[in-house]
Amino acid sequence: MFVCYNKVTCVRMFNYVQEYWQKEIKLLEQAIEKCDSDQEVKEKERKLTWMKETDMAVVVSQEQNEIQTFQKWGLDIKMHRERMEKEELDKQFKDANSNLRVVFVCAMWLTGFDVKTLSCLYIDKPMKAHTLMQTIARANRVAEGKTNGLIIDYIGIVKALRQALADYTANPEGGNGGNDPTVNKEELIKHVLEAITTAIAFLKEHDFELDSLIRAENFMKLSLLKEAANAMCETAEIRKTYCTYATTLLKLWKYLNREDISHEMKQQKDAIEAIYKELQQKRKHADIIDLSVAINEIVNEHVEIDPEATMMVAESRRFDISGIDFELLRREFAKSKEKNLVLKDIQELLQERIAQMLAQNPSRINFYEKYQEIIHDYNQEQNRATIEKTFEELMKLSHDLTEEEKRYIREGFENDEQLSMYDVLMKDNLSKEDIKKLKVVAKELLEKIKEQLATMDHPFDKQETRASIIITIRDILWKELPESYSDESINYYRDAVYNYVSQHYGGAA
Repeated sequence: MFVCYNKVTCVRMFNYVQEYWQKEIKLLEQAIEKCDSDQEVKEKERKLTWMKETDMAVVVSQEQNEIQTFQKWGLDIKMHRERMEKEELDKQFKDANSNLRVVFVCAMWLTGFDVKTLSCLYIDKPMKAHTLMQTIARANRVAEGKTNGLIIDYIGIVKALRQALADYTANPEGGNGGNDPTVNKEELIKHVLEAITTAIAFLKEHDFELDSLIRAENFMKLSLLKEAANAMCETAEIRKTYCTYATTLLKLWKYLNREDISHEMKQQKDAIEAIYKELQQKRKHADIIDLSVAINEIVNEHVEIDPEATMMVAESRRFDISGIDFELLRREFAKSKEKNLVLKDIQELLQERIAQMLAQNPSRINFYEKYQEIIHDYNQEQNRATIEKTFEELMKLSHDLTEEEKRYIREGFENDEQLSMYDVLMKDNLSKEDIKKLKVVAKELLEKIKEQLATMDHPFDKQETRASIIITIRDILWKELPESYSDESINYYRDAVYNYVSQHYGGAA
């Protein structure tokens, strides 16, 4: 059973599997002709027969205008819908002797549908809680000749699975072996009080008194909230530990009734939660202010947003930190009482900026690696003396990113797209003449590819259009690349260009 992200993906995945299934059949047929021993022939023929006999189906719920919806994707749902309506696919799939061996589902058959002989479950859809548990259970039943199933995780559900297991198998004494998932009310209150006490003690250990935040009024409360969040940002480990304490408390809290909660408990919980939310807060800056002003506003609890850009922020957020006034920023950082918190904000801004630049040009991976190195060194040393050094290194990295963003101008290109294509084609030890010619090739190749993509509908979904794009790339490279590029290297650069184009333009094409 293949669990897809949505209904369209079910049909697309079905089509992909048919394509590669048939290729494998042809390879098997060719291999049989070359076999030397009768035993090897029998084994391959048995596999070939099994593959030819194997039936597959899409099983999704019906919706209004689905034919038109799938047609927009160049897909046919009618053949699948007719089969779902005419055949008892559920009975076929439950029958161990049936040839219906592979199904592609989205939501149907995930819960309340028992197939003891289901051996492999491919998951490519985010799931959690009881839905995830019941889906996993589909492959977890014991049958004749089967003691367990296999889960193939394409989406990364391990964290959600651990959470579901914790939620559905925990017992009052701890551990995960109990049959009763409920918790005694007195024990629950005891656990809540312990969680509050642990969080308060941890804050105190790092020089912050929670009671001061509870008793504070108005603007003083905001200042103390910043102070607490800053204390919990001193190192990555401190922040992670506090967040664990806070989430444990909040998870237990939702099971309490109003009569179980004292006024003091409510105040303490609210304060602990406020600090946790401050740590989770991700400040967004529209493309209208440089980082020096942004950091100054962060320190002073405000974020300045361009009124004209406000409506667009939800759709697209871009960070412009190219206009940095480094001296002003250093002065603001030196004056700040919440250096840890400010450094966290700078990290998040740079991380998102690097991600955007990498998406435009994969050759910029060295900037990401440098960023990771800076943060790793900071977290490894874990002392207050490193914060100034880390700040300086992040500022230098920010400056280098700005220079990289301007590189297309220095290289004589009209935009960053042309530079990216040039970087994909670039190799060591080129002469000045070769570099000059390569820049022309990069521009021409990008223009031809974009012209071709403009005439196609979902070009990377169909074998014939993919092949057409690859041929265009190959022909231009074969004809235009400098002579220093060997014939053997043409295929390498053809594949490199195609991979870049499919990743960069695949979503929009």
